[in-house]
Amino acid sequence: MGAQVSHGQLETILNYIDIGKKEGADILTGGRRKVLGGDLQEGYYLEPTILFGQNNMRVFQEEIFGPVLAVTTFKTMEEALEIANDTPYGLGAGVWSRNGNLAYKMGRGIQAGRVWTNCYHAYPAHAAFGGYKQSGIGA
Repeated sequence: MGAQVSHGQLETILNYIDIGKKEGADILTGGRRKVLGGDLQEGYYLEPTILFGQNNMRVFQEEIFGPVLAVTTFKTMEEALEIANDTPYGLGAGVWSRNGNLAYKMGRGIQAGRVWTNCYHAYPAHAAFGGYKQSGIGA
């Protein structure tokens, strides 16, 4: 994992992790600054972090721009779709499934400009680009 671009960005990410903890998220792994030795000791390194919580937490609703993943659970496909669409944004989304019919159904239900299936961020350069809600060009 590479370093963050600046001390300010590192502090922003650590602040988001603190916000997640205050809102009740559990840190499953990481969450701390990583201090390396030698020539790298001055770098802005952070342990890759996984937070477990609820979709209404800020760490789920805002883009952190760092090595932080927020995860939650769902019981039904309808609940998963509700969670996926419960955001003011909708630029891109990914669906991962062994069931092609289910992946297609979920992809059609997600409110995003582009939905990938079993991959992420792979598309032809000439493909249309846009988003839903507050995402995309002109949003």
